[in-house]
Amino acid sequence: MKISESIQTSKFNTPNVAVFLIDVQESLLNGIKNKDQLIDALNILIQCTKIFNLPFIITEQVPQKLGITSRSLLLSNDIRIAKSSFSIFGCEEIKKYISEQKISHLILSGIETPICIYLSAIDALKAGVEVTILSDCVGARRQDDQSTILGKLQDAGCHILPLESFIYGYMRTAEHPNFREVSKLIRNR
Repeated sequence: MKISESIQTSKFNTPNVAVFLIDVQESLLNGIKNKDQLIDALNILIQCTKIFNLPFIITEQVPQKLGITSRSLLLSNDIRIAKSSFSIFGCEEIKKYISEQKISHLILSGIETPICIYLSAIDALKAGVEVTILSDCVGARRQDDQSTILGKLQDAGCHILPLESFIYGYMRTAEHPNFREVSKLIRNR
């Protein structure tokens, strides 16, 4: 599916979208290739979720052992959920949130692509939830693994888009009330 088709057929502008930041903890982030670019992209995503007032959920893999989400991210009082499963769907609290909020489309970001992102996306598809993975907002220790997994996830039915395509697809038009503010964030990238 072409990027333009993904934007047109996705349900970005519905109240049933939630953005997940998966396991961007300092101890895990240290081994990620292109860590600085990933952090920059994630900070733009985080700012845009605030601007668009999108639900934003942070997961942390066994934080008592691996630590909390990286302090280099511009976080506020977002929903934080600790998990021990690699898939977010292995966590009852997250499954309950998705069900209660009637979330039908997940926007996934974070680490690590071949493990937690992959397993979460596959479980979401199995649950009938649409998935978009922001290609420049996910990271892996090995780039080859990330490329392979993103290809497999696209074949499975996930939308794989760069952050800017998602953001502009969400706004749909330069007449969006937040267009100037968002486009300034993107230009300064």
